Amino acid sequence: MKRSLGFIMFVLGLNLIVHAQAPDTTGQPQKKPSPAKQAAHQLQILQQQLNLSEDQVQQLQVILINRDVALDSIRNNPSSDARTDNRSRRDINRDADQKINALLTDQQKPLYQQWKQQQREKAQEKAMEKRLQATQPQPGS
Repeated sequence: MKRSLGFIMFVLGLNLIVHAQAPDTTGQPQKKPSPAKQAAHQLQILQQQLNLSEDQVQQLQVILINRDVALDSIRNNPSSDARTDNRSRRDINRDADQKINALLTDQQKPLYQQWKQQQREKAQEKAMEKRLQATQPQPGS
């Protein structure tokens, strides 16, 4: 009972944090969402894709929030060495990935690997589009 109540309070608190920010109407490029919002979004997707149990959802939520907070810290406070930052990002992601794999069942692991591959492909496509836009002449220049 206490565990369920604690989980409900945690989810409500996370929901409050995620929805407390008003949308940006200044017309400026939007910053990355907060770590809590990123983790909540990814958790929702993984919950649907992997058919996670309630216990897995709780554990995964903690892993994703910790990962996203650590990555956000590197993004907002970069060191003077980009290689060090990249190495730190890889280590953070590798550590989170190991923890996620440890809590998944044997049936869920291939689905998770498939989802990760799809995410890599999307990121590569997005990077390619960005490179193409950078090489095209800007109108009016």
